Amino acid sequence: MKKTVNIFYLASLLLLPLALFAQSSEQSFEQYDVDQTTGFRMERYRAPVPADIPDANTLTIDAALALHNGDSAIFIDVYPPKGLGPDPLEGYWVTNEQRQSIPGSVWLPEVGRGTLQPDAHDYFVRNLKRLSNNNKNIPLVFFCTSDCWQSWNASRRASMLGYTNVNWFPLGSDGWLENNQALTRVYPLNFFDDTLDIPEKRGG
Repeated sequence: MKKTVNIFYLASLLLLPLALFAQSSEQSFEQYDVDQTTGFRMERYRAPVPADIPDANTLTIDAALALHNGDSAIFIDVYPPKGLGPDPLEGYWVTNEQRQSIPGSVWLPEVGRGTLQPDAHDYFVRNLKRLSNNNKNIPLVFFCTSDCWQSWNASRRASMLGYTNVNWFPLGSDGWLENNQALTRVYPLNFFDDTLDIPEKRGG
């Protein structure tokens, strides 16, 4: 009888970490104002973010720098500029805000919203395919500013689309600059034709 009790006791000790992990995972969304199924935050995106993200890597500044210096990862800035969004006829972004971002990054505004309209979802999907050359194993790094849920949402959305090497950099451009790394001006991709939307070249 004693041996039986000891076996069950040992088994319970082995299963306890798994149970705690499952409980932690289940509760991870509950402490935030998010959709409890997907984890997407639906509004008020500038707010404290979780420490990690399902099915993706969470990058420290050192890890982000290593990927950036390796020149193999695609850095995707999802910062939402102030303005009226994309022009409904020509697709350029109606904003006077200039974005200083991580050098070499691609700016896809607003793709980290909790809900994407079909045209915005298509904008996100087709640009991921194009930038990755349809390789779902290529490292993708999503970021915004610090405490920006749009970067979390975009990372989560990319994982749900089947990308297997998704990386979330929660410190974003703020953390990059605070760690003495240079920022550079970037331009958003046109909402329709995916070209660089440079106001000076369109007379805007």
